[in-house]
Amino acid sequence: MSGANKTGVIPLEELPVPQIPKCLQMRTVTTGLMSYVEAKNFKEYREAAHACIWAPQEGRSNFGEFRAAVMMHLRFDGTFGFPGGLIKPGEDVVDGLNREMAEEIGWSLTDHPVTWTDYYSTQVEHSKKMILHFFITRVTFDQFTSLERNCPLALEYGIEVFGTVRVPLYTMRNMYSGLPAFLNNKFIGTAKQQLLLAMYHTNILTEAEINDVIYKSQNLKLGPSRF
Repeated sequence: MSGANKTGVIPLEELPVPQIPKCLQMRTVTTGLMSYVEAKNFKEYREAAHACIWAPQEGRSNFGEFRAAVMMHLRFDGTFGFPGGLIKPGEDVVDGLNREMAEEIGWSLTDHPVTWTDYYSTQVEHSKKMILHFFITRVTFDQFTSLERNCPLALEYGIEVFGTVRVPLYTMRNMYSGLPAFLNNKFIGTAKQQLLLAMYHTNILTEAEINDVIYKSQNLKLGPSRF
C-alpha cells in the first residue's frame, strides 16, 4: 500500500487538490474538482468513494510490457468502474469505502484497509448533488492475485459486480489493441479519466504516453484490429 504512515492521522484540510496533466484537462475531469474540506460544505449532497487498486508487476508477454496490475470491474449495468459506492449518512468516508469494497470484491478490512494516505481527489457533481471521492491504493502483487481469486466469494458478486479485470497497459504492434482499445469500452461516470489519472499519479504512464494512448484510442478505432 502507498503512504509511509498508514496509521497516522492526516488533517483533512491538508488533503490536496491533484495536479491534472494537460492531456486530461477536460471538463469531465476539472469541473467540480475541489479540496475535500471545500466539498464537505455541500452538506445536503450524497457522498460516494471509489478506489483504484494496483500492484507493481514486472515482465512482459507476447503482447507487451506489463508495467503494473491495475484492477477494474464489470458492473451490474454493463459498464466498467472501480470498487466502492455510496457512503452512509454519518459514516466516515474511508470506513464506507472499505465496507463497500469488502462487499463488492472481498477486500480485507484488516490486512490492507484503504486509509487517508491513499486519497487522491474529490469532485462535486452539482446536477446529481453528489460528492465523489477517489483513492489510489497500492498492494503487493501477491495481494492483488489473492484478491482476484477471492472476488467471486464477495457478498455482492453476481449482483453489483460481475467480475474483475486487469487493465492492459500496453499498446500492441497495430497501435490500437491493448490500452487504446480498452479505453473504448463503456465506463461509468469519470472512471476512464480516473484510470488515466491514477496511471499518471503512480508514474505507471508518463503524460506523453497518456496523450499518445488517448490519440490512438480516438483515432485508430476504425482501423483493422489485428495482432
